[in-house]
Order: sequence, then structure tokens, then C-alpha cells
Amino acid sequence: MKRAVEIDAGVAIVPENTVTQEVAKQTLAQVRLEDGDFHRPLAAIYKKNKVLSPAMKQFLTVLKEDVSPD
Repeated sequence: MKRAVEIDAGVAIVPENTVTQEVAKQTLAQVRLEDGDFHRPLAAIYKKNKVLSPAMKQFLTVLKEDVSPD
């Protein structure tokens, strides 16, 4: 995503720590967004045929519970 912004192919909303070095080197510009209700999609990718460990199953359950749409 950062690379797309660097080559003028778009804009992105990313965590500040993701672009700290680029902003310091002035290779990217930072615009702060204030007063908004921002949400970031979350995805978990795993092989369909792979057996998941109990810890991974629990982790996915927690994600599904905590990331419910409004």
C-alpha cells in the first residue's frame, strides 16, 4: 500500500508507525485525520485443509466476536 502511494498511484490511511521513517525522509507526506469514526478491516487467512491448533481456533473465535459490524 505504501508503495502505491510512493509512485502516485493512490492514497492510503495507515498507522503512523508504518510511515514514520518515510515522513522523516520526506518521501511521503502525512496528513492527520481528526474527529472521525475510523474502522479498519481485518482478515485472517489460512489453508482450508490445514488442521488448526486449539490456540488458533480460539484466536479466530476472539476475532470474530470482537470485530462484529455495527
